[in-house]
Amino acid sequence: MSQQFVGASRSREVVFLFIGGAHQVFHLAPVAAELARLKPEWRVVCLTADAATAEVLERVRTRMAAPDLIVETARVPLWARGLGRLRGRAAPPKLAFLVSLHRRLARCDAIVAAERTSAWLRKLGHSKTLMIHFRHGAGDRAPASEARLRAFDLVVVPGEKDVRRAVAQGFPAERLRVCGYVKLDYCGTEGASGVRFANDRPGGRLANDRPIVLYNPHFDPALSSLGIAEAVVAKFAAQNRYNLIVAPHIRASGKMSEAERARWRAMAVPGTIVVDLDSPALVDMSYTRAADVYLGDVSSQVYEFWVRPRPAAFLNAHRVAWQGDLRYAGWALGEVADDLDQVLPAIDRAIAEHATVRDAQRDAVVHAFGQIAGAARRGAAIVAEAVAERA
Repeated sequence: MSQQFVGASRSREVVFLFIGGAHQVFHLAPVAAELARLKPEWRVVCLTADAATAEVLERVRTRMAAPDLIVETARVPLWARGLGRLRGRAAPPKLAFLVSLHRRLARCDAIVAAERTSAWLRKLGHSKTLMIHFRHGAGDRAPASEARLRAFDLVVVPGEKDVRRAVAQGFPAERLRVCGYVKLDYCGTEGASGVRFANDRPGGRLANDRPIVLYNPHFDPALSSLGIAEAVVAKFAAQNRYNLIVAPHIRASGKMSEAERARWRAMAVPGTIVVDLDSPALVDMSYTRAADVYLGDVSSQVYEFWVRPRPAAFLNAHRVAWQGDLRYAGWALGEVADDLDQVLPAIDRAIAEHATVRDAQRDAVVHAFGQIAGAARRGAAIVAEAVAERA
């Protein structure tokens, strides 16, 4: 249940918005929990309209012993829910939800978000509200939505990679802060989830000791290998050297029909191929911890995988000229397959040649994630300082 604030008025209200899905919770909620502990006299709120997200927020609050943190589930107007249904989604469109929150947010001192759609709040009347963006993920892509970052007073990033990219794109350096990778600060002490023998995993369990390949296509069809996923999985179904976990970015299934979901799940092979479209394991690092080899395209999860350097291979499904392109910098730290027949050989090469890129993978993680330990606490201090300066 949502916690309602009871008691004396507090000097400040800081609202952490969660409108992008449960996968963003671990990137930002630990900061909110640390802020609630740092500033118990403030009203620190995690605001969402999604019951699944609210449940994860409650778990973060409990684990971080932050009883003053408020988890508020907003009531979504019927018109916004209708828009969501029209678009084939369980949740309302983010912009519609923001419009419905206009009056609720008018009384807060600061808005903190891990996605960029919140930049629209500037056009909805919040021209003077302190707005802070925390970057979620630390991959190599530079999406067009980066332009929306200019709506925020501060942008908090994990490490120097994001600082250099933002400055190179003309973003003011004085509006950037570095705190480290919050998700790893929160999840990093948790061990692997026992994927290989877990009966409760979607698609069954992995019942042998073959190396585990994690296939993690991104949700953006213009960049990812989603379009050839069935053929990729078929390659693994026809061999007997590797197990496979098919775990697309959790947003990939957001617009899937039931027929599409059924087709994906039908690719599972008991004992050797697990298919997961929407379980918590997609966002809590269970699979990146358990796998021996990563197979993907442009997802930043490869850097989470490389926290413990391991072999990686990438699918160049769109035949891009990736060499020298910073958006594909990670591909130089593994093997690249340009067609389906190269997928398994690329994995074989990645394993055989891993020693040649192990140190580079480790360096890339430091460059992307910065100092991990204490990241949530540093993020909370950044927010607290910015709010205090606006007093």
